[in-house]
Amino acid sequence: MLDLAIAVGLVAVFLATAIPLTRGAMMRNRTAECARKVQRAADAFDFYARALGGYPPNQTNFKRSFDKTRGVLSVCDIDWWDEATEMGGSWEWYRDENEAFSIVICNPRVSESQMEKLDALLDDGDLRTGLFRRSGSMYCYRVSDGNV
Repeated sequence: MLDLAIAVGLVAVFLATAIPLTRGAMMRNRTAECARKVQRAADAFDFYARALGGYPPNQTNFKRSFDKTRGVLSVCDIDWWDEATEMGGSWEWYRDENEAFSIVICNPRVSESQMEKLDALLDDGDLRTGLFRRSGSMYCYRVSDGNV
């Protein structure tokens, strides 16, 4: 009976240690995959801009370029755009009034500190500065300042 109690205790200690380590490793993997996808999307939209003379209009108002945009995403092997990001939330793009273009993660389901870790992989680790910034419930990765 004592042997069984010791074995159960050891298993409990092992699980108490292993579960947080496993969760942390899984989150680091998801964060790295999200950073890779942001960079692939940026490359695809740069390709779009070079091929067509500019970045596509805002995603919420892009009917006229829908086929071109989807075609470029497809050519660049981006078949995940309509899925949730690894951080939760959705992928979008945004072009502002100055023609600056960004890849956007809307409404992620992770903490701001986790988004700072994503920022560290993409940029400077500070969500207030650099190319990757927080704007309300959106996180924007600046691809272009408006010049193609």
